[in-house]
Amino acid sequence: MLGDDEINDLQEEIKMLEEQLRERKRALTEAKYAGVRAAMKARQEADQLLNEELKALGVRRINWQPFF
Repeated sequence: MLGDDEINDLQEEIKMLEEQLRERKRALTEAKYAGVRAAMKARQEADQLLNEELKALGVRRINWQPFF
């Protein structure tokens, strides 16, 4: 049988490994969606530039999503 010290050591090791697992999952998720985030940011910047150009041309409002 395991002694109290061994059990405590194993519990600490389990906690440490669980924390490492959480960190790695978080890193994987960030890496997985990094391209999507970059594309969304580029789209937002493009939309902002387009709105500025349309405003400079005197266009007040355009419905870009007619089905919503």
